[in-house]
Amino acid sequence: MRTARGRNHMYKIMIVEDDQTITDVLGRQLERWGYAVCVPDDFAQIDQEFLRKEPDLVLMDISL
Repeated sequence: MRTARGRNHMYKIMIVEDDQTITDVLGRQLERWGYAVCVPDDFAQIDQEFLRKEPDLVLMDISL
């Protein structure tokens, strides 16, 4: 298995999902695989959250 870390960097994944169960399950699994997980506090301010948290990847619910 490949590591979720680059050279001196833990990859950060932002989960944008309105279903809390999906967010929890997906977040726990990603953390087990060694990723740092962030979830925005306020979907209305997602652009500011993105700039503040600077994720390497965003997983987003397509229906949002």
